[in-house]
Amino acid sequence: MEARVSSNLLEVRELRKSYEGFLALKDVDFALHSGQVKAIMGPNGAGKSTFLRLVSGETGVTSGSLEFSGRSLIDLSVNQVSRLGIAYMPQRPSLFPALTVEENVRGAAQTGFILSGSKNHHTVKTVLEMVGLDGKSGITASELPFADKRLLDLAMALATKPRLLLADEPTAGVDRDSSEKILKLLRELSSSHPKKEFGLDGLIFTEHDREVLFDFPDKIVFLRSGELIVEGTPEQVKRNNVVQKYLSNYRRFNQGEKDFDSGA
Repeated sequence: MEARVSSNLLEVRELRKSYEGFLALKDVDFALHSGQVKAIMGPNGAGKSTFLRLVSGETGVTSGSLEFSGRSLIDLSVNQVSRLGIAYMPQRPSLFPALTVEENVRGAAQTGFILSGSKNHHTVKTVLEMVGLDGKSGITASELPFADKRLLDLAMALATKPRLLLADEPTAGVDRDSSEKILKLLRELSSSHPKKEFGLDGLIFTEHDREVLFDFPDKIVFLRSGELIVEGTPEQVKRNNVVQKYLSNYRRFNQGEKDFDSGA
């Protein structure tokens, strides 16, 4: 089927996901323009990771529509979504622990593509240099410290040369230096022209770090209990009453968010 013309890189309409009667996402509308960076924020269980997994093809949609560059993503496999130009960096490292750093990235670069040996070698070498793991290419993934595992996750996502990157809490659990390295690279790739090698045409990420949330994206989407509560610029979202309540009670939410979810 021929893709229809769309002004958006990603268009989501009335997206719904249920698990055995539990609604994880409730009729969410979402759009990402080419060149845009959006953050998704909200308490634990709000549906942030579920949203990214649905777009990436990791899990199936209950109802609604998902279109990337005018083409439907519904019922496509992870590999098919990857071939269209979408990469997913999950919240927890998703590596092949018995393989080396280089082998993990080489496998990712080959996913869905037939690359010549020289192109594959160039992609792997370049990506490892970008994330700073070029000196650890022969180390088994299981032996890496957690921060390096996150960098390897990012390298594997970038090795597919995506147009759209979905990053689920890319800096969670890593030290400050590694966090700054990841954010610096994401900023550089997001500001690159998409036709430049490894330049992104769009970025959607989730994050709990408030400094990152309100400094990096063009727009923020706030989810609560699977529903989209507010969307706007960082300043607009920050002024929303529900978001202010979330931010003012952030420590309490980390311990248990039932009070918030049953509130306004």
